[in-house]
Amino acid sequence: MENISKKVDTEDKNDKYELKRILKSEEITTVFQPIISLQNGSIIGYEALSRGPKNSFLQYPDKLFAVAEKNNMLWDLEYLCRKKAIEKACSMEINKFLFLNVDPLIIKDEKFKKGFTKEFLHQYNISPESIIFEITERTAIEDYTSFKAALNNYVEQGYKIAIDDTGAGYSGLKMLSEVKPHYIKIDMDLIRDIDKDTFKQALIKCFVNLSEVTNMKLIAEGIETLEELITLINMGVYAGQGYFIQRPTENALGITHDIKTLIIQHNELTI
Repeated sequence: MENISKKVDTEDKNDKYELKRILKSEEITTVFQPIISLQNGSIIGYEALSRGPKNSFLQYPDKLFAVAEKNNMLWDLEYLCRKKAIEKACSMEINKFLFLNVDPLIIKDEKFKKGFTKEFLHQYNISPESIIFEITERTAIEDYTSFKAALNNYVEQGYKIAIDDTGAGYSGLKMLSEVKPHYIKIDMDLIRDIDKDTFKQALIKCFVNLSEVTNMKLIAEGIETLEELITLINMGVYAGQGYFIQRPTENALGITHDIKTLIIQHNELTI
């Protein structure tokens, strides 16, 4: 047991040291995945995704952010990721919505309020109206009153809100009813094999009906097959993203002509 404990302590120290090194050297890579209309294949926006250095044991985001949270450096990491995403989006002149992942633990933080301002965006000639805060709920929200107040502050400034991974973990109906986001992103687990699963189809249909009544726009995550894509088009889902459409890339690629044509033609068939 003592040897196991020493091994864990060593791993924790190595993780913390590597995280500090990454933050100091700003070795964060941003990749972009397009979010497209399932009505005409046009690009609505890009989700900015952050990666640690290649060959680092903190390369992948789940481990990277878990270590940051454990060592009380979540804000430092999120700010760096946000800065890198905006710089890169600006350099590539991405004139679409930019979806930025934000942990709910951060959004009430005074450093977040001071660090993410219109002045900051103004340096890169980006309007708050083009930024969508994608709330990635890693932990349960216990104080919805103050959380909603913080979100309303950003909405009043022109930012938009998306709820990520709806249908998984803590992201449920309470989150939607309390926050009333502009976008609902359906978790990939509900999208996987939806063409074969009538129960999942019934759930998504409920979300489609909700989106039509409330004007919240529905985005299906993790589309990986042609059959999933066609099923979602048939069900009237507003938008989607996933490996079948386009993988995340450093140079913010669009979608192929074949995929766009397929979406347009299939919509014409369903009219």
